[in-house]
Amino acid sequence: MSDKLKQALKELHDELQKLGSGEPKLQKLAEEVQAALHEHGEDVPLVDSLRDAAETFETRHPQLTALANNVMNSLSNIGI
Repeated sequence: MSDKLKQALKELHDELQKLGSGEPKLQKLAEEVQAALHEHGEDVPLVDSLRDAAETFETRHPQLTALANNVMNSLSNIGI
């Protein structure tokens, strides 16, 4: 996993930790991001979850949406 992707995932995870305490959907996404951070390969199965989160929380959590889009772009750049 590239350093850029790791950094993007870490930033996203940190934001989810701040926001997700009362929202089960955000908590689940935080768990998925945490799991992806511990993956050793490039297979990061987050794209659908990130896309859904970006659409769902776009107006309430714009920073989260920006971070999710950043991770999706990083994944796209490596062919995932």
